[in-house]
Amino acid sequence: MIRFNYPYYPLQWYKNGNPVSGNAGQFNYKTLRQGDELRAWWWLGPWCMEKTEHVETQTFPFGQEGIDAARGWLEEAFNAIPRDTIEAKSAFLDSEPWTPPAPEEEKDEDAPPF
Repeated sequence: MIRFNYPYYPLQWYKNGNPVSGNAGQFNYKTLRQGDELRAWWWLGPWCMEKTEHVETQTFPFGQEGIDAARGWLEEAFNAIPRDTIEAKSAFLDSEPWTPPAPEEEKDEDAPPF
């Protein structure tokens, strides 16, 4: 059984702008200080956040209370997802590889419109 275990880092870790990220099976998460806020993200699947279409995000006031609230929000999200989704071992093998979008075709502004 996969469990959510958010790691403990002292407040100074966040003050220095270091991210906290990890996963519990297919449940992935990241927290990062952004100015006076702590932003938290979570998403499902085998890919990194930047390559995933559906990412949930929430902001919290920066400080120990915000860190605790972000941890609670992430744990609540983790507990709301069916175990078979989180524990799916074949998700990586069943998904298509990520490919970058095709570049947009450049238009020659001097060319006639036909």
